Amino acid sequence: MAGLRLNLLGGFELLSPGGAPLSLPPRKAKALLAYLALGGSRPHARDKLAALLWADCADAQARTSLRQALSAIRKSLGEDNCIEADTQTVTTCPEALTVDAVEFEQGVAEGNEGSLWRAVDLYSGDLLEGFNVDAPGFQAWLGAQQERLRRLAVDALSRLAEDHAENGPIERATAAATRLIALDPLHERTHRLLMQLYLKQGRQPAALKQYQLCREILRRELGVSPEAETERVHRELLRE
Repeated sequence: MAGLRLNLLGGFELLSPGGAPLSLPPRKAKALLAYLALGGSRPHARDKLAALLWADCADAQARTSLRQALSAIRKSLGEDNCIEADTQTVTTCPEALTVDAVEFEQGVAEGNEGSLWRAVDLYSGDLLEGFNVDAPGFQAWLGAQQERLRRLAVDALSRLAEDHAENGPIERATAAATRLIALDPLHERTHRLLMQLYLKQGRQPAALKQYQLCREILRRELGVSPEAETERVHRELLRE
């Protein structure tokens, strides 16, 4: 039977080995589990974990809050507990916990077409999207991780879009490029690629609409006009 599953891309979802949702009410307990899970088998010092999530508390209270959060996690997981702790450190057991964000990174690292598609299919949103706790240290860590994983998703989709645009099928190129634009609307090179893909498919109105969308986004968000290469592609569309 599969172990526990923790989905962190697009939100927070903890599932039992049988696929049933598990409740973990305290938000800082969720934050702690997410942080530990993304650390793999690396041990984390208790003092650093306490400071990460309870920096506004005295040391003794922060350590007590950490113990309470660990207790909440163990209670939620029951016999499927994947947390190991001693007096100094806390660690997760990677073999007992599957994490979508970890699978995503592994797929991107493998780099072949199949693994890249599996990776981007896992990317349903930013890491812990919409999740906030009153812990500046954790929020700073989360922001950096969100940006790092988003860049990986953009790079993966860009590779897929350009590879399929060159080697086919064109529908897969269009799908990857469309998803990339949804993730990064300012990715002008991909706007151009979509314009060209639509034209290859005989969809000139869609290509012209993509140009208008690109121009409007650049004007609104950056106050700039499209690049010369984008304007060149647009002129080609008008001649069709």
